[in-house]
Amino acid sequence: MRLLFGVGLAVLLWLGSPICSAQERPYPTAANPTMLAKVILALRGSQSDHTQLQLVFDRTRNGEALAPLTAWIGADYFVLVDGDRLTITDLKLVRRFVVDRQAGTLVNLSLYGDVMFRRIEVVRRMSIAAALTKKGSDGQVPQSLDQFWIESELGIIAPGKPVSAIVPHQGGDRTQFLYNGQEVAAVTASNTGVPTNLSHSYGTFLRRTLPLHPSIARWLSDNAQVPKVLAFTSEARGDTDRIVLRLRSATTVSADFPMPPHATLVLLPWGTNDPDVALLRDALPHMLEAITSPGNDKTKEIARYQAAIARDFADGQRFAAALRMTELALRWGRSAAECIPHPDGSCRKKEEIERLLGDDPRAVAMFKAAALQDHEPAKALAIWGGLDRHDVANGYVVDVFLARLLSESGDRVAAAKSFNAAFAGDPSIILLYRELGDHFARVSRLDLAWLCYDLGRAIPNRQTPDALTDVDNLEADLSQAYPEMF
Repeated sequence: MRLLFGVGLAVLLWLGSPICSAQERPYPTAANPTMLAKVILALRGSQSDHTQLQLVFDRTRNGEALAPLTAWIGADYFVLVDGDRLTITDLKLVRRFVVDRQAGTLVNLSLYGDVMFRRIEVVRRMSIAAALTKKGSDGQVPQSLDQFWIESELGIIAPGKPVSAIVPHQGGDRTQFLYNGQEVAAVTASNTGVPTNLSHSYGTFLRRTLPLHPSIARWLSDNAQVPKVLAFTSEARGDTDRIVLRLRSATTVSADFPMPPHATLVLLPWGTNDPDVALLRDALPHMLEAITSPGNDKTKEIARYQAAIARDFADGQRFAAALRMTELALRWGRSAAECIPHPDGSCRKKEEIERLLGDDPRAVAMFKAAALQDHEPAKALAIWGGLDRHDVANGYVVDVFLARLLSESGDRVAAAKSFNAAFAGDPSIILLYRELGDHFARVSRLDLAWLCYDLGRAIPNRQTPDALTDVDNLEADLSQAYPEMF
């Protein structure tokens, strides 16, 4: 038991970043979802290239008319226009802005979550297809689970797989694309060229907007001409659809980045019964409190916590001391909890702290749960859930760990309660933003997941490496793996 206790104590204190490698790294302001429109425009800086290609396509699906597709292509952005609604994909700031010109509102989202969703879906669907294929004659593999159609719907190539064999055939001003001997797309050329300075944005527009195979999208982008007619087959809805886009107009104009400077920021939609949105809405005021605070003096904050822990020990409140030590490590790194003052002013020795906490049943249970949580989560969940916290003010620290385990177990209602309690207790704990983001990611809500990751990285005085460093690295990996999407 003593060994397990020591392991648990080490696990909890290791949750913070080591002092030797910690550095204060402000999160790039461009990725802060609380940015106002004026800040966004200021970050983009003065616009040197005002070229904008405005395209309007008439669309049909299986011969039935759909709403026209209207797009504006700039040097480092593209916009999808739907009445008063502008969806701006900003390749400079790596954000997606949704602007409602009539309501005067702005939503600020990450571009990374969308690409991560595509990557996860490609892998998931390819795995399903492989499992069905393995069943042989007993397994029916729908056409929508063929690699080509998966890649077409999601716009990215399946990792580690041979590229689907797509054969282009030129005939006059028309180019056919064949897959397995069947036409999957056909392009009729126009006389409208894509300006060289807009080529990357134009290619990204094609890949992110249309359910075209990446190889076909690349051909269209490299061709540098807006198609007069683009017809393609899609399995995106589970049925075989024939979609046709006919160019109605293509105009090159000089225009500013289309962000209204006085749009009101909306972080989450209101009036929805979505339980995930409701959970984030409840936590959001606490998150914003942490983000908008000027940031406390680290040295003073650590000293305040250490003094409180020393008082807990002096008063015999050892469980409270254990919780406060854990919170201190979560906030400022494990090194912050290494020196707990002794009455004589010296630091208490590790052995003395272990002895004091080892005599408290709840502290022992807490550290046992920490030691078990990654290897035997069901046992850890039972221990965390059984801890009596009625007499401690900082019992919300337990909820930090309960929330993750409950979420992983599939009990999303109970997990939501623990997340709410933890954020109400201390919204400055970076790990909470990672865990809540992962909670949403487990049900493929990557939009909400990245909102949490972004909000956590916007907290002042961020120390790296931390619980969100993996997200930093993941974004760098996505940008490198799929440069055509950014």
